[in-house]
Amino acid sequence: MDFGYSTEQDDFRASLRGFLREHAGDPRSTEAARLWKRLCAELELPALHTPPEYGGIGATLVETAIAFSELGRRLAPVPFAATTFAIEAILRLGDDEQRKSLLPGLLSGEQIGAFAASGHRVTDSSTATVSAQRHGGRVVLTGECTAVLHGGIANLFVVPALVDDATVRLHVVAADAPGVTVVGLPSFDITRPVATLRLAQAPADALTAGSPDDIQRVLDVARVLLAAEMLGGAEACLERSVEYAGRREQFGRAIGSFQAIKHMCAEMLIEIDATRAAVMFAAMSAAGGDELQVVAPLAKAQAADTYVLCAGSAMQVHGGIAFTWEHDLHLYFRRAKSTAALFGSSARHRALLADRAGL
Repeated sequence: MDFGYSTEQDDFRASLRGFLREHAGDPRSTEAARLWKRLCAELELPALHTPPEYGGIGATLVETAIAFSELGRRLAPVPFAATTFAIEAILRLGDDEQRKSLLPGLLSGEQIGAFAASGHRVTDSSTATVSAQRHGGRVVLTGECTAVLHGGIANLFVVPALVDDATVRLHVVAADAPGVTVVGLPSFDITRPVATLRLAQAPADALTAGSPDDIQRVLDVARVLLAAEMLGGAEACLERSVEYAGRREQFGRAIGSFQAIKHMCAEMLIEIDATRAAVMFAAMSAAGGDELQVVAPLAKAQAADTYVLCAGSAMQVHGGIAFTWEHDLHLYFRRAKSTAALFGSSARHRALLADRAGL
């Protein structure tokens, strides 16, 4: 494996970074919808690793991971993660007809998708919160999903539901279907809203072309992409800390010359380097083989711990100003803590890694 980005991938990263620097603005901005439309129309981000036969670009998961990293660096308040996870589920488990009918709207940005699962036991029938039954000749869902990323603005949901044979399958539910209620929730991460999805015999289409193993594949891809996003956020925390430590003075000299500050920045850099290697390897492993199921939980756990460390250390480097509402660092800390909990804690992911590795 060539463990490095190609020239084209480096150029893509630089181009996206420049675009976001110019257009992303404040992560608390109310212009998120406009930014999302531009990212879809001009850069076609949701279509990156979708095959061309379904309207995608046909790139690899590496390019999508780069996009996640750059958006994480800027804390862009767009539904990229929610929509990408929904696209991945439809690609992996939908049949050809479902792909052709559902993907165009998601790839173009005309529709926003949401993957209505963020816990670590998505395929466990004993913890399913939504059930599927046959009613009037079609499948209907009843139950509730909580903490759905960008659920309040989603046009369709991909929902795991328990079917008659005591297995969990993914289903697609339109947001405007009868029996669907979406209730916004307070979110610790104010740049990424969440909602509760309530279903009362809501009509749904089952994604039956795949297997439970394919659902795990969707979750592993989501873990890798979230790890890439957290890597970008951690890098931003370090960059902000180094820049601030170089210009902030105490006792007549820059605080970056103090040993304690040097040690904090050095520790952040070491953890970021390790995380970058894990994320790159995980994204490159998605092309084939069984490596993804091992490296995905490893990358998610490593990235979560690194991001929390870097966000916390950056606040210490900045001192009191970092605790003010006007400063952005608390937004990075909020994103670090909330994303670390998605699909299970770091401890849960390390347990999953041990189980899959047969340890």
